[in-house]
Amino acid sequence: MAKLMKSIFVLFVMILCVTNISYSAQKEVLLKTTSTWDSAEYKKLNIKNPEATVLRIIINVNEELPMHKHDLVNIAYVKKGTLTVVTDDNKEITLREGEVLPELVGKYHYGKNTGNEPVELIVFYLGQKGTPLSVNK
Repeated sequence: MAKLMKSIFVLFVMILCVTNISYSAQKEVLLKTTSTWDSAEYKKLNIKNPEATVLRIIINVNEELPMHKHDLVNIAYVKKGTLTVVTDDNKEITLREGEVLPELVGKYHYGKNTGNEPVELIVFYLGQKGTPLSVNK
């Protein structure tokens, strides 16, 4: 009986140790939104055959991307550099390292490197499988 009690006690202590393990992993919400950066709300998403894509994009110093639009939801994380995004009606936003951009959907715009080092973006796309990630004007 003493052996059984000792075994139960050891098991109890082990359970306490396992459930009280502290982890060093940290998390930080970088973006939580229901709209794009120009306040256009996301419409109810009804994606029958969803596909997610993640791109790493480098924009060189003084480089300007072509005017384009996205017909799917995408979020850009600025890993490095300074990016300015300009719409076809001349609204603009400038982002720096560590900032996140809920990109425009269905509205023409372009991005340009307005800093003195290459811009490095990580862009997450979600839409219907086969939908082009961008369409040039």
